[in-house]
Amino acid sequence: MTQSLGREQSRMLAELADQLIPPAPGAISASEAGIPGPLLDKIEQYAPERLDLLRLVVEAAAKTDPATALEKLKVDDRITYDSFCETIAAAYFMSAEVRRKVGFPGREPVPAKIDAVDLEELLVPVLEGGFGPRPV
Repeated sequence: MTQSLGREQSRMLAELADQLIPPAPGAISASEAGIPGPLLDKIEQYAPERLDLLRLVVEAAAKTDPATALEKLKVDDRITYDSFCETIAAAYFMSAEVRRKVGFPGREPVPAKIDAVDLEELLVPVLEGGFGPRPV
């Protein structure tokens, strides 16, 4: 588990995330997918600037129940609420199990298909300009 959040903060993050992505038949909740835990580690790795956002929301929710906290955030600070939701959703879909359950393999590399004619068109100005020094 990541060192970015304490035990109590991690528990609250899981509860908040489960409000957004609860368990459902044939699906897993955000906390079951690994928020917090491995998915929080991925947030820290790929978008460390989002940790401050998560801490902010978790701290604001500490004094109330998760559903009320999210509803209050939605009304009081829609930008932070939307950013929090986007962060949780993005992390959720980093889970291989989640992608498998929804039938989404994730982004897979696709070889570029470049036609030689396209390359020739791109190189014409270079070839016409020659290979000597360019005037400044």
